[in-house]
Amino acid sequence: MSTTATTGEAQGLSQIDSELRQHIDFRALLFRACLGEHECTVGDITLRALRLNDDNESWRQATIYWDPIDGIGVQNGAQNDEIDFDERLEIRFASAQTVAKVWYSDLFHSEDRRYGSFATDRVEGEPEDAEIAGMTMIAAGQEINTDTYSAQDRLPWAPFNQEVSARFEENGDLRRRVIIQDDLVTVLAPSGTGDQEDLLLQNEIGKIDKEKKAIFEGTETFEIDLAGILTEFHGTNLFAFGTNNYEQVQSVADNETELNNLRLVAERKRQTIQMSNGEVGVDLSDATGLDGLDFFAPFDASNDFSIAGIVLADQEG
Repeated sequence: MSTTATTGEAQGLSQIDSELRQHIDFRALLFRACLGEHECTVGDITLRALRLNDDNESWRQATIYWDPIDGIGVQNGAQNDEIDFDERLEIRFASAQTVAKVWYSDLFHSEDRRYGSFATDRVEGEPEDAEIAGMTMIAAGQEINTDTYSAQDRLPWAPFNQEVSARFEENGDLRRRVIIQDDLVTVLAPSGTGDQEDLLLQNEIGKIDKEKKAIFEGTETFEIDLAGILTEFHGTNLFAFGTNNYEQVQSVADNETELNNLRLVAERKRQTIQMSNGEVGVDLSDATGLDGLDFFAPFDASNDFSIAGIVLADQEG
């Protein structure tokens, strides 16, 4: 099974809209029923959001995010609207399908300068300073192929959603920032007061109390999943404005006119000012007999993204 990623910019940023118009477009208003749900079924598609437990092995239910600009993500992670490193979005089809293409959104490169994530991108075969999306194909109830895909477009001069509507704030979905660099894990969190700078909480990977080091001499050593280090930061403060954009979408969730307007403005922006929303279209070859797809963010990367839509081969033409 092979996969290739297309470059959305070279073929026009509005290609995503023309291709998904007759296919599974998660930005369509049909999928607003998923907003705030753990699991939802729309037509022949079922979506489920999951979050990794503290044991780094089992998963618990999470909450689906939706909006008509980006599509589907998972709520309450480091980014309140996107799929983060400890989250997973499962998509299942009512019957086995051949998937021709997957469209991502919110995948950018060149964001290190803005977000301070230098040297954190270590996914083999993928470029540095690029957001990375992971996808696993499911057939006959089994994982048959996993691959990663990197951003194609630069981080724009302003957030795309702000260009669509002034109701959205820059970083209006940021709840906590996690940076992993060399032997140090850094979490950017709010101070808790309006007149103090944000907090940088740090935890050194592999730090051992020198007085207790002798206890472990001669014993077998094991690799430890770095995700476990992040449990040190559970319970830290969240940025209050990290739920603002969700609240704005929720406030108009029952207003089809408002939602359609957001969708149409976003489409027009792609056509007129050529501003990217991090769209990446991934063509899949021989992706046949699939029960569904699982989406995840690789740990060793700048990782948060949304799912905009899917093209099924038997829907083409």
